[in-house]
Amino acid sequence: MEIEKKSARPTINLVILVAALVLIVVGLVFLTLLTTEAAAETTDARLQKALTRLAWISVALLGLTVVLLLWAVMRLVRSRIRFSRCRTRTPYVDAWALAGKRFKLEEEDSSQQDDENQPDDPDRPGPL
Repeated sequence: MEIEKKSARPTINLVILVAALVLIVVGLVFLTLLTTEAAAETTDARLQKALTRLAWISVALLGLTVVLLLWAVMRLVRSRIRFSRCRTRTPYVDAWALAGKRFKLEEEDSSQQDDENQPDDPDRPGPL
């Protein structure tokens, strides 16, 4: 009989996803701060407009990344709660004691088996 175990692989994948999304959030925050600071310091109108657009794009990507991060964290928490709720402790079963109760040899059967194992001719050796 094969024991069904829930694999830890989905949990590991979610943890890796959360870590990657956190790194992306940090990078996008850094990019947004750099572009807004550069846009505020520049005097060229075209460059300022381009840096402002880049800042807005990074803010939009940051928002999308935060939504994905929240989804991944909620899924991870939900799977942990569901896993802990569905587990019930089963009573201990001594398999060896059960097997001993089920398998009882009668004395007659064991003596017949001993007689069958004896060779008919005492001069002739039995099977090796």
